[in-house]
This record gives sequence, structure tokens and C-alpha cells, in this order.
Amino acid sequence: MIKGIAIGFFCFLLFLSQIFIFHNFNIKRRFYAMLKIFLYGLLVYVALYILIPERGVQRFIALFIPTVIFSFFNAAFLHFSFCYLYLYFIQIIDRTPTARIMLAIESAPEKKLTLGQIKQSYSLDKKICGELEDMVILGCLKKESHFYINTNKGKMHMRIFRFIRDYLKLRRG
Repeated sequence: MIKGIAIGFFCFLLFLSQIFIFHNFNIKRRFYAMLKIFLYGLLVYVALYILIPERGVQRFIALFIPTVIFSFFNAAFLHFSFCYLYLYFIQIIDRTPTARIMLAIESAPEKKLTLGQIKQSYSLDKKICGELEDMVILGCLKKESHFYINTNKGKMHMRIFRFIRDYLKLRRG
């Protein structure tokens, strides 16, 4: 069990090579590149899992950190990851226009809608108002009169987001 966790962690670090790649190269199709890195990492994972014996990994890890502590932190990481993925999944279903549009089409009597009908079923105004309300509740924005203002917490988040976007050269839109 420790072997799979250790090799999985190593392959995750390989996956994070996208940070270096995106920062240093102008990659146009980023999602495709991330998917490709993931699939190559999966091949590396399978190969390492087959080739490396369990005891060898345990001995190597034990040189740096007791196995019990390593196992605890990896299990905590898995717990965090599963919860985060679940929350992210809920965000995708609840907030993305793509999911809402597909649900509207499927809910239509004939299972099809024109562009005009889709625009009627999906209100961008409601979407933006909901996002703003959430940011106020989370303390990232405050509302004064009819204006929204970044709070200190919002400014901190904005600086982090801006740094990540600039460092990875993400598109702006």
C-alpha cells in the first residue's frame, strides 16, 4: 500500500511539471497538454508500480520519515483531495454555464433548443448576482450603496490569482 501512495505522489510531482512548462513555453492548448502529461504520468506510475518491490519503497521512505507518519500524511492528503474534488464537482455542476445549458436542453420538451431559447433559459444577470452575493458572504467583497469593493481578504485572493495567472501565462478573458 505504501508503494502505491509513494509512487502516486512521485507521479503527481511529475504532473506538476506543467507549472514549469506553462511558465517557460507558450502553450496554446493547455488542457490538452495537461491531459497528455497526466497520461504519460499514468504510464510511469504503472511501470514503476510493476518494477519496484514494496519493501524497497518502504526502506527508502524510512530513511527520511517513519512509515507511520508518511502513511498518516498521505491518507490526510487523500482525504483532502477527495473532499476537494467533490466540492469542485459540485461547483462545476452548480456554477458553470455548460452544465446549466445542457440541463436546459435536456429539460426541454423536444430535448433541443435554439440559441435564443438557450439565452432565455440561462440568465447571465442571475449568474453574476449569485457570484457577487457569494463573494460578499465569503468576505472577499463588501457592498456599499450600489458598488462592490474588494476587502483585504479579496485583495489577497486577487494577488494570489493574478500571480498564478501571470506565472502560468493563462489566458485572460
